[in-house]
Amino acid sequence: MAAFAPISRQGAVNADDRASAVDFVNRVNWFFETWDVEAMIDAFLPDAVAYHFHGTIRGHAEIRRFFEHDYPYLIPGVGRHATNHIVDADGDGVVVRYQNLLIRHAAPEDAPKLGAGQVMHSDSGLPAIWLYSPMRDRLRKTSTGWKIYERYIGGSITNRALTPVDTSAVAVAPYLPSLQGA
Repeated sequence: MAAFAPISRQGAVNADDRASAVDFVNRVNWFFETWDVEAMIDAFLPDAVAYHFHGTIRGHAEIRRFFEHDYPYLIPGVGRHATNHIVDADGDGVVVRYQNLLIRHAAPEDAPKLGAGQVMHSDSGLPAIWLYSPMRDRLRKTSTGWKIYERYIGGSITNRALTPVDTSAVAVAPYLPSLQGA
């Protein structure tokens, strides 16, 4: 699979670039988790491309549309955990390979309660891994830090029992996190 080509036994990336690239990937996951759409878009270069199981998305305008129309059901009640980062040199940047686990910790309608600091108990099997995706982010350093110029989400698997019945943006909109007062 070309997107996940073999890796070298030892990386040749300096420690500062390695640490800052991993931190960047983790911060981008937090932007998704807190539904900071502007920070999510800003994490990508203007001409970036993302290969997602929902299709190929190119440039900021398509990325924004994707986030606002196709992606919202992947937000409320979901935590993101990037694991097993491997950082390698990639031309004038780095490539970060990792596994992204989306953990459903609440039904979308219960997510605001968690955001308000409530402690909840579940008899429905939550929290549980909802989605697994191998990831590859190709990053370029800009004057404001790392940016994604190519994101590849590999073959993914979801636990359909944890997928909301209605995945439309309208249905989940009331349960999306809000950055007001942040």
